[in-house]
Amino acid sequence: MNSGLQITITGRSMNVRKDLKDYVQSKAGRLERYNDQLRSIEVVLSEQGDRRIAEMIAHPNRGPKVVGKAEHEDAFAAIDLLVDKMYQQLHKQKEKAEDRRKRSERVPPPEPSTAVVEEKLESYDEVVDKFGEKFD
Repeated sequence: MNSGLQITITGRSMNVRKDLKDYVQSKAGRLERYNDQLRSIEVVLSEQGDRRIAEMIAHPNRGPKVVGKAEHEDAFAAIDLLVDKMYQQLHKQKEKAEDRRKRSERVPPPEPSTAVVEEKLESYDEVVDKFGEKFD
């Protein structure tokens, strides 16, 4: 894991146990493998009744932030689901960026035209003779 990636873990209306924090650190740190442009990751864990909710916001160096949310009865399972969702989103974002880069390389810029094309324009009398018969 790159020491440049900052992972912030918070609990909303709950205390986050050390084993859960360590688990989140290891799972979230793996996302850097899929997108090496990540600057920071925020993870928010919360409870709603018997459901555990895990939310993640990944901030890349460039481009929009990537947001994911997962719910499960078990907090560890919610984190696993969330990391899978985030992987898919980060992978999709990276593919789009690579595709845009490839597309921009494929299209050559238009060549500036230096040749002056001279058109033979019809005179006023020629136009009147040509179309005048139609309107008479």
